Amino acid sequence: MRTDWIVFWAAAALAAGLAWAQSRPRLHALPKTDEGVKTGPAIGEKIPAFQAVDQHGRRRSFEDLRGPRGLVLMFVRSADW
Repeated sequence: MRTDWIVFWAAAALAAGLAWAQSRPRLHALPKTDEGVKTGPAIGEKIPAFQAVDQHGRRRSFEDLRGPRGLVLMFVRSADW
């Protein structure tokens, strides 16, 4: 039962801290670092021809991988790059 109270008070303190932090005025504006950065092709825009190495070490192109319903590519960033 004592652990229930500890968890309760810890959650209450966290909630109060978050509410206080969100209500504080920001000291300075965040820089706008993403202005003018191209993030990729627009919806409906054709992608450039490319080749990439798959998980088995084979070189693959978009045309090799695309099926009748299209293709979803997922890029995962890893901490060990």
